[in-house]
Amino acid sequence: MRVFWAFSVVVLTGIPALAGAQEYPQKPIRFVVPYAPGGGLDVVGRPISQKLFEQWGQPVLIENRPGAGTTLGVSMAAKAPPDGHTLLLTLSSLTSGPGLYPKLPYDPVRDFAPVIWIATTSYVLAVHPSVPVKSVRELIALAQAKPGQLNYASSGQGSDPHLSAELFKLMTRTQMTHIPYNGGNPAAMAAIGGQVDLSFMPTVSGTPYVKSGKMRGLAISTPQRSPVFPELPTIAESGVPGYAAEAWSGMLAPAQTPREIIVKLNAAVAKIVHAPEMTAFLLSRQTVPKGSTIEEFTTRLRQDVEKKTQLIQQAKIKIE
Repeated sequence: MRVFWAFSVVVLTGIPALAGAQEYPQKPIRFVVPYAPGGGLDVVGRPISQKLFEQWGQPVLIENRPGAGTTLGVSMAAKAPPDGHTLLLTLSSLTSGPGLYPKLPYDPVRDFAPVIWIATTSYVLAVHPSVPVKSVRELIALAQAKPGQLNYASSGQGSDPHLSAELFKLMTRTQMTHIPYNGGNPAAMAAIGGQVDLSFMPTVSGTPYVKSGKMRGLAISTPQRSPVFPELPTIAESGVPGYAAEAWSGMLAPAQTPREIIVKLNAAVAKIVHAPEMTAFLLSRQTVPKGSTIEEFTTRLRQDVEKKTQLIQQAKIKIE
């Protein structure tokens, strides 16, 4: 009798959570995006929201909440009820916050439950055609011969392109001058206009400039060659072993969101990302689909926070 009673308790206590997952979603879902409309997250966010609506019959709304270096939107998502109806759709710059902001109002690891790593984009290390180098090794040699004289553009202090360049500097023991701009487009314009010598350009925006010859692509930043730029070698195979820098898009829920809901969300979004039409759509926009497990994304989130915090400290990067 005791065994039966214990078994009954286990079964009965599991029923509410199971029922909650089966009934989810019970109302419209909101994707909080901590960036202005029209950015890279639209590439993944809008198709996913449409497909989820088709699957579940509940509207999926994208709410852009830019401001305070993404802190406004991220804080809003972190404080939302943990019921799976408010989710954070964001980029890997989320993991730079702890190193850049001593009084950050949220912790990317503690305050969120990772749902899925959606896709990955890389950076093209590209120089203006006037710079007399045609390979990463030649760039390193030039930078070492002229310490501090080469300059590079980024989309802002502490941005992922800035951190990618600082990692390159540390690993190659070179000195180059950082010229931050207010966004990716002004940085790209400065690079193709010759106001700066080089830039780590997101493939999603930099590919047309490299293909047209306005910039000379030297290498790709990811550990393996990119399917969207297969002709370019990686930085790692071009004289900087171990170098890797990439940006990802991902979905997170407020901490304490029931595991059953996280699992249901992960399965639904992974199915969308891995569908042939979505894969082709992402690749056409220089974005590589991932559609990870919950565990893979959890590990990546933690590792990125640790690595970026260490890099920010080593490079002495500060937000003024």
